[in-house]
Amino acid sequence: MPGRWNQRYAIPCVLPSVSYGLQKYAHLLPTHGVGLDLACGLGQNSIFLKKQGLIMDAWDYSSTGLAQMKDHCQSQKVEINQRCIDIIKAPWPTQKFDLICVTAFLQRDLCPQIVSHLKPGGILVYQTFNQVTTLNGKVLKKPNRKELLLGKGELLQLFGELEPLVYHDQQTFAQLEHPLAGKALLIAQRPRL
Repeated sequence: MPGRWNQRYAIPCVLPSVSYGLQKYAHLLPTHGVGLDLACGLGQNSIFLKKQGLIMDAWDYSSTGLAQMKDHCQSQKVEINQRCIDIIKAPWPTQKFDLICVTAFLQRDLCPQIVSHLKPGGILVYQTFNQVTTLNGKVLKKPNRKELLLGKGELLQLFGELEPLVYHDQQTFAQLEHPLAGKALLIAQRPRL
């Protein structure tokens, strides 16, 4: 699978837009401490969070994507701690985080591990695709494999031990252009001890 993503990132890409959930709800996020951008891709979310004041770690298994991210970081004049890691198979470092963000990635059996890597009071921002494939007669661009798409209310179930702060599951959305059309977003906090 890393080969597929390395091939995708072989051509230089412009930095994608920052996750809607991070931008819209930045006021709920910590502005100091350490954050993790899980399955970070080209690093747009890491760069955004670094500029908000966090020390950022970014993990992905595409070395080519991380190389592009490094170039984006240099042009944005930020430093991000990158790690090339297969987050599904490799053991995770034991570090705990004040914030973890996940965008356009779904591996359900990693959810307990994500929670365990949040510090007490830590914030999770999780935004990915739901099962809606068409909206107002138009096909939405998203993964073809059903196991990569969330069922209705599923994010709340997967992270049931966290306290939800914001939840959207746009199973139906009138505006195709809305950033959350065909997506779900959860911002939740690990209870403090």
